[in-house]
Amino acid sequence: MARIDEQSEFDSWHRALQENKLKPEQLAVLQKMVDDGQADSLERAAQLLDWQDTVIDPLEHMYGL
Repeated sequence: MARIDEQSEFDSWHRALQENKLKPEQLAVLQKMVDDGQADSLERAAQLLDWQDTVIDPLEHMYGL
Protein backbone atom coordinates (compact mmCIF):
# COMPACT_ATOMS: atom_id res chain seq x y z
CA MET A 1 0.00 0.00 0.00
CA ALA A 2 1.04 3.62 0.01
CA ARG A 3 3.89 4.70 2.21
CA ILE A 4 3.76 7.85 4.28
CA ASP A 5 7.00 9.21 2.80
CA GLU A 6 5.62 8.99 -0.76
CA GLN A 7 3.02 11.64 -0.04
CA SER A 8 5.63 14.37 0.24
CA GLU A 9 6.40 14.01 -3.48
CA PHE A 10 2.89 14.90 -4.62
CA ASP A 11 -0.45 15.83 -3.08
CA SER A 12 -2.65 13.59 -5.22
CA TRP A 13 -2.01 10.10 -6.59
CA HIS A 14 -4.69 10.65 -9.21
CA ARG A 15 -3.25 13.95 -10.42
CA ALA A 16 0.28 12.54 -10.45
CA LEU A 17 -0.94 9.57 -12.50
CA GLN A 18 -2.69 11.84 -15.00
CA GLU A 19 0.40 14.03 -15.32
CA ASN A 20 2.76 11.01 -15.67
CA LYS A 21 4.71 12.04 -12.57
CA LEU A 22 4.73 8.68 -10.80
CA LYS A 23 7.93 6.71 -10.46
CA PRO A 24 7.94 3.04 -11.56
CA GLU A 25 7.71 1.83 -7.96
CA GLN A 26 4.71 4.10 -7.36
CA LEU A 27 3.01 2.79 -10.49
CA ALA A 28 3.71 -0.70 -9.16
CA VAL A 29 1.72 0.16 -6.01
CA LEU A 30 -1.27 1.04 -8.18
CA GLN A 31 -0.81 -2.03 -10.38
CA LYS A 32 -0.70 -4.30 -7.32
CA MET A 33 -4.02 -2.86 -6.17
CA VAL A 34 -5.48 -3.73 -9.58
CA ASP A 35 -3.89 -7.19 -9.57
CA ASP A 36 -5.23 -7.85 -6.06
CA GLY A 37 -8.76 -6.85 -7.11
CA GLN A 38 -8.87 -3.73 -4.93
CA ALA A 39 -9.47 -1.53 -7.99
CA ASP A 40 -10.47 -2.11 -11.60
CA SER A 41 -7.97 0.35 -13.10
CA LEU A 42 -4.85 2.33 -12.24
CA GLU A 43 -6.96 5.48 -12.20
CA ARG A 44 -9.41 3.99 -9.71
CA ALA A 45 -6.52 2.75 -7.54
CA ALA A 46 -5.08 6.28 -7.48
CA GLN A 47 -8.48 7.70 -6.51
CA LEU A 48 -8.76 5.16 -3.68
CA LEU A 49 -5.34 6.13 -2.33
CA ASP A 50 -6.32 9.80 -2.43
CA TRP A 51 -9.53 8.96 -0.59
CA GLN A 52 -7.65 6.97 2.05
CA ASP A 53 -5.42 9.96 2.67
CA THR A 54 -8.48 12.06 3.51
CA VAL A 55 -10.07 9.61 5.97
CA ILE A 56 -7.06 7.98 7.61
CA ASP A 57 -4.60 9.99 9.65
CA PRO A 58 -1.28 8.36 8.66
CA LEU A 59 0.26 8.67 12.12
CA GLU A 60 -2.82 7.34 13.89
CA HIS A 61 -3.05 4.49 11.41
CA MET A 62 0.65 3.67 11.80
CA TYR A 63 0.28 3.42 15.58
CA GLY A 64 -3.08 1.64 15.45
CA LEU A 65 -5.02 4.41 17.21
